[in-house]
Amino acid sequence: MTPLWTQLSLSPAACRRVCLVGGGGKTTTLYRLAREALDLGERGVVVTTTTRMYPHPRLPMAANLSGWDGAGVLFLGREAERGKVTGPSPLPPWAGLMLLEADGARGLPLKAPASHEPVIPPEGDAVIALAGLDALGRPISRTCHRPEETAALLGTGPDHLVTAADVASLLASPLGGRKGVPPGAAFRVVLNKGDTPARRRAGAEILSLLAPLGITGAITSYTEKERGGLCWF
Repeated sequence: MTPLWTQLSLSPAACRRVCLVGGGGKTTTLYRLAREALDLGERGVVVTTTTRMYPHPRLPMAANLSGWDGAGVLFLGREAERGKVTGPSPLPPWAGLMLLEADGARGLPLKAPASHEPVIPPEGDAVIALAGLDALGRPISRTCHRPEETAALLGTGPDHLVTAADVASLLASPLGGRKGVPPGAAFRVVLNKGDTPARRRAGAEILSLLAPLGITGAITSYTEKERGGLCWF
């Protein structure tokens, strides 16, 4: 399988602070990128969050980088309520690769950010926005996190059925998927849940709508054992 890094025309050697935002699939994609980075020759990877997320049960977790030998994958964070963890703020200086979950969607496939979202640190040099292809053909009110913001951004009502053009518009918008991207940072999209021919065709249509805007991306789908990244570590 072609590494997702390659599909996105990104290099872990060049992009050292990679932030994931948007809809469902961020955590799994985060750990896929971590696994692939090791396979591509990175010695060590730090996984963390600027919001809150569940830690990987098989990875070591620490509140800081002191004492870590810089090899393998380390989850950087502190325990918070309900089993989740929070990441450090500001980010600690470190020369290696750091992958950050910088947004929340409560598992829903699509979203428009609220005023305080996403939480992308200024050090971010690549931002990957995710959207789930299972949102297509379903009403905003049932498939989108922050449906009021999503409907307002698209200029529709909450009962509007999501189209491929809607997904492309949300991802490309500076008030949507591109919100808070640091100047000079690379921007890519991942269209997740492309697990049927119809969804992959729709994903290809979305990418074709984004291409004239200079936005490239990839279509992914994960098996049940891959979801959450448990099988990679």
